[in-house]
Amino acid sequence: MRTLLTILLFLSSLQVAPSPEEMYGMYDKDGKHRKQIEKFEQVRQRAAEAENEEHDKQTRILVVSLLIGLIPVVVVGGNVVSKQSWKTSPRGATGALAIAVAGGAALFAFNYGWFYLKYLHEGVFKFIFSIAVILLLIGIGIYVTRKKK
Repeated sequence: MRTLLTILLFLSSLQVAPSPEEMYGMYDKDGKHRKQIEKFEQVRQRAAEAENEEHDKQTRILVVSLLIGLIPVVVVGGNVVSKQSWKTSPRGATGALAIAVAGGAALFAFNYGWFYLKYLHEGVFKFIFSIAVILLLIGIGIYVTRKKK
């Protein structure tokens, strides 16, 4: 009997462990904390999606700029190979390819900067583009007035 009483007393002293949801409900009765956590998770998810989207845009910009930058090298290289000008003028062919590579690099840099500003930093692009157009118009105006004299 004493053993049975001890077991019953022991079992009654054990509290059934509440689930995490029940524990959470005990401390957050009005649900404000849960709503804040859900909002935080939504903001974090949107930030991650925006970061992935920006990374995808940067990758596309890089690929397109590389393809555009390779055009001069491919055209000049194709002409050198098709006309076999390296046999008649190896120095001229090397110079032409060097100029094509430099032009391709400059074209890549220009396009990358243009696309980067246009698609990732639209506000800065509008400002810089507006200033460039105004400076261009001023330069054309100065050129036209000096030419008339």
